[in-house]
Amino acid sequence: MPSNPGLDPDVLHLLVVVAQAARGEEMRERLAGLSGGRRLELRVIAPAYAGSMLEYMASDVDRGIERARGRLRTSLAEFGRGGIATSGGEIGEADPLMAIDDALVEFPAEEIVIVPSPRRDQWAEKHLFEHVCARFDLPVTEISLNA
Repeated sequence: MPSNPGLDPDVLHLLVVVAQAARGEEMRERLAGLSGGRRLELRVIAPAYAGSMLEYMASDVDRGIERARGRLRTSLAEFGRGGIATSGGEIGEADPLMAIDDALVEFPAEEIVIVPSPRRDQWAEKHLFEHVCARFDLPVTEISLNA
């Protein structure tokens, strides 16, 4: 049940953090498994990962923004084709924890879902699951997809 009394108890609000595009039947099945029979409403964020710590420190995230835009567009289209409601999505900060903080201000998520890249090769993505669990007082699920 929602921890926020203003939320519809028949809807599960998930914040989905995509380090790779969320697509395919496996993704939809895993999300349905989390729903407990409730309707899903998703908010999708695609962090604009910098390619390296050096790029991040230099605020050189242009390529990260372009990659994030593609992940976001693909993920939203996939959820739409699967009939899963979204309240939209956004390109987030290069630091995924900051991106999650920002998204939670606007979207009252009951759970955070992380879709990591296959190799977890972005510096900010390493140990992301553990960092999100430690920082946010919400259930966190990681859904790894085959590339």
